[in-house]
Amino acid sequence: MTRLPALCICALLLPFASFAKTADVPKGIWEGTLGTKAIVACFNAQFASGSYFYRQYKKPIQLRRLEKDEFWHEADDTGLWSLDPAKGSTLTGTWKSAKGKPVTLPIQLNLADATGGDTACGTDGYAGLLEAPPKIETGKKEEYTPGRSFRALRFAGQETLELFGPEPTLAAINRELRGDFDTSKEAVKAYFDTRREFLGQVGVPAEDEKTASPDHWTSEWLSIRNYSWTAGTGSRGISWFFRTWDLRTGKQVDPWTWFGARTQKQSDPHEKSGTGRGMLTPKLRRFLFAYGKIDPSQAEKNCKDNYEDGSPYDLTLETKGMSFSQPANGDGCEITVEVPYADLDPMLTPAGKAAVRRILASPPVARTR
Repeated sequence: MTRLPALCICALLLPFASFAKTADVPKGIWEGTLGTKAIVACFNAQFASGSYFYRQYKKPIQLRRLEKDEFWHEADDTGLWSLDPAKGSTLTGTWKSAKGKPVTLPIQLNLADATGGDTACGTDGYAGLLEAPPKIETGKKEEYTPGRSFRALRFAGQETLELFGPEPTLAAINRELRGDFDTSKEAVKAYFDTRREFLGQVGVPAEDEKTASPDHWTSEWLSIRNYSWTAGTGSRGISWFFRTWDLRTGKQVDPWTWFGARTQKQSDPHEKSGTGRGMLTPKLRRFLFAYGKIDPSQAEKNCKDNYEDGSPYDLTLETKGMSFSQPANGDGCEITVEVPYADLDPMLTPAGKAAVRRILASPPVARTR
């Protein structure tokens, strides 16, 4: 399945020729051949977009019109389509290579469905041919550190991890992570609806970008970062959260409780208790600002909110200490303070002190790059 970063739809539309007349777009769904290969093509009139796929592969290749010429350009300019005006239900033209050795192939198409209007690529007649009941897809195994590795698992646009290492509790954690997948009919429908929306707009089945990756992994503790960028949104659609497990017990823990602090619930439906961003206690805030030599009175005017009591932070385990960092929103105002584990003792609860003793007693691990 084609997977695109979840860009704002307006950004996806920028390369398309808004000047193209509707009459110039052979809107609808067409079936026939490119050279000797059987293909299905579709064209949207609203933004002069489209795509096609070889029946053998069912991987859509985007088509778009650009202002500089009259061709339909394939994604990455792998080829150019020159189409003659449609004659009734027949469409002919020529495909030519845009790179490498010059090659030309005939295009012969017949109109298969004209009921899709200006967004034909998002209809059953085209999008439906690309859809099949989703299955769990397994990614390539990656090494985190010698003896520890992971691979991504994907289902209907969702992503989680499968972990491999010496810790006996990983089996239970893997079962928990696989349980993150929402396999309901509603979730699968929403996944395909998003793909169809983009097919009907720009001819390509974009989807939400979701990733999961180990953020910290030693013999004692595991943290995973889940990232999401909702299709059809700009930066406001970006979110992430962290989850941490005690590898002795295999149970998820909340490092914020080690400081007597509280977390904010995030919007992701898979987020479990104890995975939100934290709200600093007044004592912890004073400690971090003093440790980081941060003076709120010297803050730039546009950064004042970052110094307020209610500003949220991510808390992450690092090799040498714990990092308290505000989520970046592009203005450069975010505050980050990393404190070595040995210096955190005055701020820790008894459970926090016990956790940090375990961290200090276990050897640091350098991640494979």
